Amino acid sequence: MPFSVKMDSIVTRITLFALAALASGCAEDPPEFSGGLYFAAGNYLAELDLRNGDTRVIASIGDDTIVELAPQGDERLLLTVFGEVNRQDVHSLVLFDLASKQQLRFFAGRKGRYLPDTDVLVYDEGRQILVKRREGNTWETIEVASHDYRVSVEIIPIAATSFLYAIGDDPARIFDLSTATSTVPGLAEHCTLDGAVWASALDGLLCRGSEEPGVYILVSLDGEVMETLALPEERPFTAVAYAADQDIVILTERWQSLVSERPQYAIWVHHRNTKETYRLVENQHLGNTVVYRP
Repeated sequence: MPFSVKMDSIVTRITLFALAALASGCAEDPPEFSGGLYFAAGNYLAELDLRNGDTRVIASIGDDTIVELAPQGDERLLLTVFGEVNRQDVHSLVLFDLASKQQLRFFAGRKGRYLPDTDVLVYDEGRQILVKRREGNTWETIEVASHDYRVSVEIIPIAATSFLYAIGDDPARIFDLSTATSTVPGLAEHCTLDGAVWASALDGLLCRGSEEPGVYILVSLDGEVMETLALPEERPFTAVAYAADQDIVILTERWQSLVSERPQYAIWVHHRNTKETYRLVENQHLGNTVVYRP
């Protein structure tokens, strides 16, 4: 068989396989969604339009790299950035005002999160998780937990007075400002906090199931599995947001191409009401965190 014919046959088989895999479990003709996602792209803050997948740049923050972002009310974002401060490369927390584009650098730290509808700040200082809240003109500091340097940390706000956290491979725990730390054995039995999203309107955590890592489930703090999302099988999804006003879960997919060494990305939307999942846009990387805007 001539080489060119053989290659055409291989490409055809690969194409047919890819189309079959894409069609499996995926809905066609997605409905029109609304709102957008703020996300980080190097030293730029950008926004993706959920109506059509278009993106636009919001602002540049200078020489620092945006590592993560989280909401602070409806008008500000809390950025975790990495860059040089006093001739040292460090992680810092920066408050960004969406209207004025002004920036206010807070503390050295990472994983910054505000508890919903409050000025209570939770973050990882490097060797311990801290809570800071204003008392008049000063900051009150609460030490939550200590850990080794550079260990992975996850922090997920769930209410105005409480948040979930996990250190390294340890099971998830909950910290409440009035009762301090306690365990959540039921939830920890079913999932970890890596790639998890708190859905306050559903009063549950969207997370990868520990028994089936490729499956996303909705779990209450008591450990009740309330729902298993009907997602296309065998795809490496990561949930990044839940939009309560549309009852949709927004996910990213990362895979390795057969013809390129660079990883490939796609953004998906799962509609809980219809159980349908739609690939919204390809070739778009959102980073580790996003903030949904209705």
